[in-house]
Amino acid sequence: MQKEDRCILCGAAKPGLAVREDFVIGSIRWFKRNVAHNEKGYSLVVCRECYPKYKKALASYRRKQVAYVAIGIIFMALLIVLSQDKFLAALSGIAIVAFMYLLSLLSYMPSVSIPESAHVAATENVKKRTRHRKGGSRR
Repeated sequence: MQKEDRCILCGAAKPGLAVREDFVIGSIRWFKRNVAHNEKGYSLVVCRECYPKYKKALASYRRKQVAYVAIGIIFMALLIVLSQDKFLAALSGIAIVAFMYLLSLLSYMPSVSIPESAHVAATENVKKRTRHRKGGSRR
Protein backbone atom coordinates (compact mmCIF):
# COMPACT_ATOMS: atom_id res chain seq x y z
CA MET A 1 0.00 0.00 0.00
CA GLN A 2 1.40 3.39 -1.06
CA LYS A 3 1.47 6.03 1.69
CA GLU A 4 -0.26 9.27 0.82
CA ASP A 5 1.98 12.36 0.72
CA ARG A 6 0.84 15.14 3.07
CA CYS A 7 2.41 18.60 3.31
CA ILE A 8 3.35 19.37 6.92
CA LEU A 9 2.44 23.07 6.52
CA CYS A 10 -0.76 23.22 4.49
CA GLY A 11 -1.98 19.64 5.09
CA ALA A 12 -2.80 19.12 1.42
CA ALA A 13 -2.25 15.81 -0.35
CA LYS A 14 0.55 16.99 -2.65
CA PRO A 15 3.95 15.65 -3.71
CA GLY A 16 7.02 17.44 -2.39
CA LEU A 17 10.34 17.09 -0.58
CA ALA A 18 10.25 14.25 1.93
CA VAL A 19 10.57 15.08 5.62
CA ARG A 20 13.35 13.24 7.47
CA GLU A 21 12.13 10.75 10.04
CA ASP A 22 13.99 11.87 13.17
CA PHE A 23 13.45 11.13 16.85
CA VAL A 24 10.66 13.70 17.22
CA ILE A 25 8.67 12.41 14.23
CA GLY A 26 9.34 8.83 15.37
CA SER A 27 8.13 9.63 18.89
CA ILE A 28 4.94 11.22 17.58
CA ARG A 29 4.29 8.25 15.29
CA TRP A 30 4.92 5.81 18.17
CA PHE A 31 2.52 7.75 20.44
CA LYS A 32 -0.20 7.89 17.80
CA ARG A 33 0.21 4.19 16.98
CA ASN A 34 0.51 2.75 20.51
CA VAL A 35 -1.33 5.19 22.77
CA ALA A 36 -3.84 7.15 20.71
CA HIS A 37 -4.45 4.34 18.16
CA ASN A 38 -5.11 6.79 15.34
CA GLU A 39 -2.00 6.75 13.19
CA LYS A 40 -2.78 7.81 9.64
CA GLY A 41 0.54 6.63 8.19
CA TYR A 42 1.00 9.62 5.89
CA SER A 43 4.30 10.22 4.17
CA LEU A 44 5.23 13.72 5.33
CA VAL A 45 6.47 16.20 2.73
CA VAL A 46 6.89 19.94 2.12
CA CYS A 47 5.10 20.95 -1.08
CA ARG A 48 6.58 23.40 -3.58
CA GLU A 49 4.12 26.18 -2.68
CA CYS A 50 4.95 25.97 1.05
CA TYR A 51 8.74 25.69 0.68
CA PRO A 52 9.50 29.42 1.19
CA LYS A 53 7.32 29.44 4.32
CA TYR A 54 9.03 26.23 5.46
CA LYS A 55 12.51 27.77 5.13
CA LYS A 56 11.45 30.70 7.33
CA ALA A 57 9.86 28.39 9.92
CA LEU A 58 12.95 26.15 10.01
CA ALA A 59 15.27 29.12 10.51
CA SER A 60 13.00 30.42 13.27
CA TYR A 61 12.95 27.02 15.00
CA ARG A 62 16.74 26.74 14.90
CA ARG A 63 17.18 30.26 16.32
CA LYS A 64 14.70 29.52 19.11
CA GLN A 65 16.38 26.21 19.91
CA VAL A 66 19.78 27.88 20.32
CA ALA A 67 18.29 30.73 22.36
CA TYR A 68 16.36 28.44 24.72
CA VAL A 69 19.35 26.19 25.36
CA ALA A 70 21.63 29.22 25.87
CA ILE A 71 19.20 30.66 28.42
CA GLY A 72 19.09 27.29 30.17
CA ILE A 73 22.90 27.16 30.32
CA ILE A 74 23.01 30.69 31.74
CA PHE A 75 20.53 29.71 34.46
CA MET A 76 22.56 26.58 35.16
CA ALA A 77 25.76 28.61 35.53
CA LEU A 78 24.03 31.09 37.85
CA LEU A 79 22.67 28.26 39.97
CA ILE A 80 26.10 26.68 40.31
CA VAL A 81 27.84 29.97 41.13
CA LEU A 82 25.23 31.16 43.65
CA SER A 83 24.48 27.84 45.34
CA GLN A 84 26.10 26.29 48.38
CA ASP A 85 25.46 22.72 47.23
CA LYS A 86 27.20 22.53 43.84
CA PHE A 87 26.08 18.97 43.06
CA LEU A 88 22.39 19.73 43.61
CA ALA A 89 22.77 22.97 41.67
CA ALA A 90 24.36 21.11 38.75
CA LEU A 91 21.52 18.55 38.72
CA SER A 92 18.94 21.33 38.85
CA GLY A 93 20.78 23.15 36.08
CA ILE A 94 20.75 20.07 33.87
CA ALA A 95 17.01 19.74 34.48
CA ILE A 96 16.53 23.41 33.50
CA VAL A 97 18.54 22.96 30.28
CA ALA A 98 16.49 19.85 29.42
CA PHE A 99 13.25 21.71 30.14
CA MET A 100 14.33 24.65 27.99
CA TYR A 101 15.19 22.24 25.14
CA LEU A 102 11.74 20.67 25.43
CA LEU A 103 10.21 24.16 25.27
CA SER A 104 12.06 24.75 22.00
CA LEU A 105 10.27 21.70 20.56
CA LEU A 106 6.98 23.63 20.72
CA SER A 107 8.03 25.35 17.49
CA TYR A 108 9.61 22.18 16.02
CA MET A 109 10.15 22.07 12.27
CA PRO A 110 11.71 18.88 10.84
CA SER A 111 14.41 18.83 8.18
CA VAL A 112 13.66 17.72 4.65
CA SER A 113 15.58 15.11 2.69
CA ILE A 114 16.97 16.78 -0.39
CA PRO A 115 17.53 14.22 -3.17
CA GLU A 116 21.17 13.78 -4.20
CA SER A 117 20.41 14.82 -7.78
CA ALA A 118 18.91 18.13 -6.58
CA HIS A 119 21.89 18.73 -4.29
CA VAL A 120 24.33 18.10 -7.15
CA ALA A 121 22.33 20.37 -9.50
CA ALA A 122 22.29 23.18 -6.91
CA THR A 123 26.04 22.81 -6.37
CA GLU A 124 26.64 22.99 -10.13
CA ASN A 125 24.52 26.16 -10.37
CA VAL A 126 26.55 27.80 -7.59
CA LYS A 127 29.82 26.85 -9.31
CA LYS A 128 28.60 28.29 -12.64
CA ARG A 129 27.57 31.58 -11.01
CA THR A 130 30.90 31.80 -9.17
CA ARG A 131 32.88 31.21 -12.39
CA HIS A 132 30.77 33.80 -14.18
CA ARG A 133 31.53 36.43 -11.53
CA LYS A 134 35.25 35.68 -11.56
CA GLY A 135 35.38 35.87 -15.35
CA GLY A 136 34.93 39.63 -15.52
CA SER A 137 32.17 42.13 -15.91
CA ARG A 138 28.74 41.33 -17.27
CA ARG A 139 27.51 43.11 -20.37
